[in-house]
Amino acid sequence: MKPPSTTISLAEKYGVYIIVLCWFLSLLVYYNLFGIFTQLEAEKYIYQADYFLRYGAMSATRYWFYSATIFIIALATKTSIGLVGAFFIQAGINLFGYLFFYKALKTIFTNITALVIIVYLLVFLPYQSWVVYLYTESVFYSSVLLLLSVLILYKPDNIKNIAIIALAVLFTIISRPLGILFAISTYLYLFYAANKKWKVIIFCGSILLLMAFYFIVNTIFSSIEDWTITKPFEEENIICDLPSTIHTTILYLDKSAGPVYQLFYYIYHNFGHFIHYAGIKLRYFFLMRRDYYSNRHNYSLLLNIIPIYILSVANLFIKSRRLKKEIMVFLVSSIFLYAVTIVLQCDDYHNRFILSIYPFFVILAAKTIEYWVMASKKIE
Repeated sequence: MKPPSTTISLAEKYGVYIIVLCWFLSLLVYYNLFGIFTQLEAEKYIYQADYFLRYGAMSATRYWFYSATIFIIALATKTSIGLVGAFFIQAGINLFGYLFFYKALKTIFTNITALVIIVYLLVFLPYQSWVVYLYTESVFYSSVLLLLSVLILYKPDNIKNIAIIALAVLFTIISRPLGILFAISTYLYLFYAANKKWKVIIFCGSILLLMAFYFIVNTIFSSIEDWTITKPFEEENIICDLPSTIHTTILYLDKSAGPVYQLFYYIYHNFGHFIHYAGIKLRYFFLMRRDYYSNRHNYSLLLNIIPIYILSVANLFIKSRRLKKEIMVFLVSSIFLYAVTIVLQCDDYHNRFILSIYPFFVILAAKTIEYWVMASKKIE
């Protein structure tokens, strides 16, 4: 029997310490590059935290879906540790998210593969650099890692585990509004993983889930003063808030009803227009390329993501050593739901939407690589 390699031994013994060290070094790098960023979008969360401390409520209902970051800033303000303290709290959540994620990954990968996944995410600047921004992305990305970890570690076969999963979903929802998409994919995960008795119960809850989704979407879009659900199509936005310079298409719209109805009215009566821009949005979404990025930046992104995507798709055709089917259901449905959401609205200026689910592609790709490595060892 061959002795374990030094690399594998290090991963087994010192994996946690390696992650903490890499996380700390990456934090120093991003802090040196950007500082603790408290301007622009962060200002509205700082304002909301102050508003909450004054009145015990949010200035608009939609801010409850950003409340995780708002509560962190409010807590830091209340305890007099300031915005620097708020940064340390969200950074602490980020580190905990990675360590818990590592624990979960070790149950489905070898230790070395799990460690490589974590280190890759830490050094991938477009993803991890948000840790120094006092935006909602830092907490949201951490909440996604925590949710996936919970789904891997806690089998939904008892009330306690289901409650833990529910809390993880709730944390994701209050981190950013798009967290509601993970509620849907978690629902599909639970339905797939449950026994026949629970399948009936979960299926009966479908109506409640659809009602909640309908309410949340209408609430969010009804309380944004400078945005409507059909605005991306009226202005022919690919990137949110960057309208097309020339858009002469006459659209058939109905602004008399709620936002969800307005959206489906537009699609039904302007289907050709919708399909045309759907393809463009998906290209921007998955490739992350932006005209205002430098060529060097765009090429570096493509060099990272194209191999990841190819390996991710390859994983779907591997019959052995695949992830558990319920986890695959969660990953694939989350990616699909995000893509559909971008088609129905617009993409983010800084690729923040695709980055929310980027770890999912990395996991799928890593599983493919691990399978090929194991297969090559058998041949030898």
